[in-house]
Amino acid sequence: MLNERRGLLPLELHCDEREITWLDFGDMHLRETFLEISAEELLSRNADALTAVTDLDVLEEPELYSDALSPAGFIFHVGRCGSTLLAKVLSSLGRNIVIKEAEPVQQLLDVEFEEVFKNTRARYFQSLLNIYGHRRLPEHERFFAKFSSNHVKRLEMIRGLYPGVPWLFLYRNPYETIPTFLDGPAWFVRNKNSAEGAFEAGLPIEAIEVMSDLEFCVQVELSTLRIAIENTCDHCLFVDYTQLRPENLPGILDFFGLDVTREEYDGMVEQFGYYSKSDGESVPFVPDSATKRNKVTVEIREAIEKELWGLYLSLHNSARNLDQVSF
Repeated sequence: MLNERRGLLPLELHCDEREITWLDFGDMHLRETFLEISAEELLSRNADALTAVTDLDVLEEPELYSDALSPAGFIFHVGRCGSTLLAKVLSSLGRNIVIKEAEPVQQLLDVEFEEVFKNTRARYFQSLLNIYGHRRLPEHERFFAKFSSNHVKRLEMIRGLYPGVPWLFLYRNPYETIPTFLDGPAWFVRNKNSAEGAFEAGLPIEAIEVMSDLEFCVQVELSTLRIAIENTCDHCLFVDYTQLRPENLPGILDFFGLDVTREEYDGMVEQFGYYSKSDGESVPFVPDSATKRNKVTVEIREAIEKELWGLYLSLHNSARNLDQVSF
């Protein structure tokens, strides 16, 4: 079936039933913010698009496609730091496959179904990347995957499975991320006293239960930054939110080994002018750093200075920071 309908991609894992729902995306380029939004867009135009259900065990085969592209790069991030923009910049090229936080990858790497995937996570992950990275269209040349912010916690596993694959880590000044996580609040704050919260913070639930939301947010970011720093290598790149600008795009493209034409480059730069999470319409980007910093209280400032500022500076001063690497 996969050979006959090469647009079929996993859309959701049904872990309790051990099944996978697939959707035939045909020749759709998947430019949208997330794979599920691409699916919604497709189904809004074609309600009869083919769906299929298979056993989860199909992922036991690590190479379902012999023509799958090896990953050309991975994008990790802390959240609220421009990762969606970068993914859209890369997917503006029709020859790039860019899978953005696909739900099956989320489910596999999360801890909600820890027991289900305890012994199969690594090989199922490779199978999913093989499927998402296969050449659905003749023009496909490169395959990139963008993960959720919490999947920095799986960085060591992913690096072990794909040694040498370039990975980029986007981060942002904690004076702008922590207030944003608290204001809403972020999904991981809502799941604070759970297995997901413990996974995010890298701490036992008992320790988290006595924390305030602020303390928890700081621990989550601390864990994320620390893991990125501990995995520093010669094929990683640290990029601050403020560095994600058109003038720095050539260096990022060079890091990923991407050669582009002038026309392609201009199309990529155009993405910087729009709000990245807006699909289907062009909403001009409005800088929000000042607004976020206005929400910093004395308590937030003290927590950041005590726990996060040193790690933030370590990323800034790293030999693998965008400003330090020679391209």
